[in-house]
Amino acid sequence: MAVVDDELNNSPLLRQVLGDALVPMQRFHDKLLHEGVERGIIGPRDEGIIWERHILNSAAIVPFVRERLNTDSRTATVADIGSGGGFPGIVLAACLPQCNVVLVEPMERRVTWLQEVVDELHLANAFVFRKRAEDLVPQPSKASMRHNKKGSQSRRQGRRLNEKQPASTYGRGGSLNSVAASNAESQQGVKSQNSSETVGAGLTGVESNHQIPQTFDVVTCRAVAPMTKLAGWTLPLLRSQGQLIALKGRSAQAELDKAAKEIKKYHGENPRVCRAPIAPGLEDTHVVLVDKH
Repeated sequence: MAVVDDELNNSPLLRQVLGDALVPMQRFHDKLLHEGVERGIIGPRDEGIIWERHILNSAAIVPFVRERLNTDSRTATVADIGSGGGFPGIVLAACLPQCNVVLVEPMERRVTWLQEVVDELHLANAFVFRKRAEDLVPQPSKASMRHNKKGSQSRRQGRRLNEKQPASTYGRGGSLNSVAASNAESQQGVKSQNSSETVGAGLTGVESNHQIPQTFDVVTCRAVAPMTKLAGWTLPLLRSQGQLIALKGRSAQAELDKAAKEIKKYHGENPRVCRAPIAPGLEDTHVVLVDKH
């Protein structure tokens, strides 16, 4: 099979945009070029424009993530929802080695691809997690739900008057400890199921033993779903003062307008669309920003 020559190969724009990440991104480009179409990661028409359409387009999100995290003294955590072939998650991990990037993807063949890329590019700050985005949202434990149900029945029967039942697994003061404990228990059962599993060597500075944080500083995504759905999948995963940064097309503002109610429901605020430069001479893309209250 003939190898297609990417029109941006050897362009100085690559070093200008990617900096020190150019070397791993060159490996990523070559893997996409030689395996991407056959494995269903990119389309046949993308072979000659991998740099522009996938890698540089993903890199356009990097300044927004960097700006959001530049005052954070902790080890920053980013969740890339629906990573697919690694856009923008793999590019983020290469460009921002100080951040821990969790690549969330439900499809097994894409999880396999992502883990290969992480290993071949030696991305020690990237962690592949097989799960659907909506299933990452913390839920009350079964024990808590049974306790609440029992309490409500008792109140109806008049056996326990004025008794207060716990509303969630967060416990007093909003601590995440009980959530982490219940999540650890659930993941033991999840590993044997096809619907979700963890892959990789773990996160530096984040919970070990194949656990991921309950909330993140930044959540990113690209071409996953309209904002009416993304709001419920992503905003609950953000810490207070965190930010959703989503790569979108020209209809970004229309999506935000339709999703106004959902964004407010999940404590999002100040939704806006920003133009994101890709490189000099190339058409800008669009980024949706939503802050978490």
